Amino acid sequence: MQKSIYFRRVLALLLLALLLWAILTALLYSFISRPIFTRIKVDELQPKAEVIAGMASKNFLENDPYFDTLLNSSFDFFDAWIFVVDGLSGVILNNSLPASSAEIEPEIRSQINENMPSLMSGKYSSLWFSSRLKQSAGSGEMLFIGVPVQLLFGSKTNTVGAVFFVRPLEELNAGLRSMNTALMVSSLLVFLLMIVPAYFATARLIRPLRQTCDVAQAMAAGDFGVRADARQKGEIGELAATMNNLAAKLEANLSALTMERNRLSQILEGMSEGLIAVDRSLGITKANPAVGCLLGSASPGEPIHDFSQLPDRADLIQAFKKAIMENDEVTLTLLHNGCNILGQIAPLCDESGQVAGAVGLFRDVTESVHLEQTRRDYVANVSHELRTPLTAMRALIEPLRDGLVTSDSDRHRYYGIMLRETIRLSRLINDMLELSRLQAGSLSIAVEPFDLQPLMDELEQKMAVQAEDSDLILHFPDNLGQCPRVIGNQDRVEQVLVILIDNAMKYTPAGGKIDLHLSWNDRQVFIAVQDTGIGIAAEDVSKVFDRFYKADKAHQQPGTGLGLAIAREILLQMGQAIQVKSELGHGSVFSFTLDRAVNQSTRPDMELL
Repeated sequence: MQKSIYFRRVLALLLLALLLWAILTALLYSFISRPIFTRIKVDELQPKAEVIAGMASKNFLENDPYFDTLLNSSFDFFDAWIFVVDGLSGVILNNSLPASSAEIEPEIRSQINENMPSLMSGKYSSLWFSSRLKQSAGSGEMLFIGVPVQLLFGSKTNTVGAVFFVRPLEELNAGLRSMNTALMVSSLLVFLLMIVPAYFATARLIRPLRQTCDVAQAMAAGDFGVRADARQKGEIGELAATMNNLAAKLEANLSALTMERNRLSQILEGMSEGLIAVDRSLGITKANPAVGCLLGSASPGEPIHDFSQLPDRADLIQAFKKAIMENDEVTLTLLHNGCNILGQIAPLCDESGQVAGAVGLFRDVTESVHLEQTRRDYVANVSHELRTPLTAMRALIEPLRDGLVTSDSDRHRYYGIMLRETIRLSRLINDMLELSRLQAGSLSIAVEPFDLQPLMDELEQKMAVQAEDSDLILHFPDNLGQCPRVIGNQDRVEQVLVILIDNAMKYTPAGGKIDLHLSWNDRQVFIAVQDTGIGIAAEDVSKVFDRFYKADKAHQQPGTGLGLAIAREILLQMGQAIQVKSELGHGSVFSFTLDRAVNQSTRPDMELL
């Protein structure tokens, strides 16, 4: 392996990279560490310099012996020498430089005098710089930090001097040199330690034979996505390229088969119809999630693997057996939770034409059955309602035509009956047309604010005679005068009330009572029509708003059976709701809502209460 050119080149490249890293790291550290550490020292000393500047401003006005004592001990407190400079004369008033360092004082004074104009100009709140002194021992480099001394004269602040902190950088430089030395030594150690790992890492890069063997093993295990390194020269590279070509073709074929399988699986899982496929032994080979919901799986959403997971499986198993044994389609209907499930089972044949299993498709036909039943009921109801007046009219017309009615009074009576039946027939047709327009949304209903009291008063006058003729007590609400304004279509609201009151009169025996109630909250007004009639059976309460529904199954009561359906559609068009509460033999209560008018919470007379 040591004779390999590729091995030597890669190993040399890795070692060179490590060496360059060590050298560049040390150089960059030396270049950027010094200003960073200097700035840290400035940030440490500058607040102290600003404090001394504040004390010096007071000392300019009145000599403070404590201030001189502080300056003399400045190196002990602040690790720096302090120079207080008069800005007008440029004279250094105070300094804490010891006698042992007197030889560097002229150079310090020179540096201070050069930077005094910048501080005196007022442009800078502080400044700092470093300078190498020729007369100083050691490195001779000093750090200068200057802060202006300011006094308040009246409303104006004037700069009268400056305070400079001067600190030798010999200690800082010594620390940086030590750290640079440590960094160089650590980089060298890293370089030496990485020689062995780099050697073994490079050796691993030239093992294409092992990699080609791994590719072959992966293909044998079914993983065709693994590829060998075919960039090597010679027989090894050709072998790797051949293995890669073989793996690519096998992967493409398997990928196409997998795609088709996944596409079929997605189609089956996305179907709303349920599907079950079985083999000849009735073992389930495929079932989509929908079949569990349709047939009532014990664990909805989980895959179905056996018929034991489904209720009422006896009929289902028998149907699959029949399809397989007779090699013919089988249709069955299953009932689950009130739903009608239609199943169509067809045999599956293999290439030789032999039955290999069966597949069943199941779908919910409850809505279709309901629609068909609704259609039949609708036709039957319409036929009944049309036949009744037509039969009566025919029974009257035939005697008139044959001249059997000779009395003028009898003829007038017949004509009156025919007229009433014609009106009844016309009313039925008009109600059917109006209900159809309402349900189709082609009949627009405009809404506006209005008062219920005038409408109720007029309605009471209209219905009072009819109630009296039927020997019924009709009572309108006592709190009508306090009812807030509502939003709706006044004519349509009156139509709904007429329908409800008329319906209550039809099914309330003589001597009964019909009460109208009003109540409201912050958003809505509730209107209820309560009667003491025959009531509605519990199983029929949900059907009272259906077309042609009547409480009397024999259809002996007058009316088309469309009134409540029309009332509900009118209220739905206005965005309102209607409901019924009833008990057989104890009357019924029909109530609906109306929205209150905006900013009309009460009527004027309501505010007096």
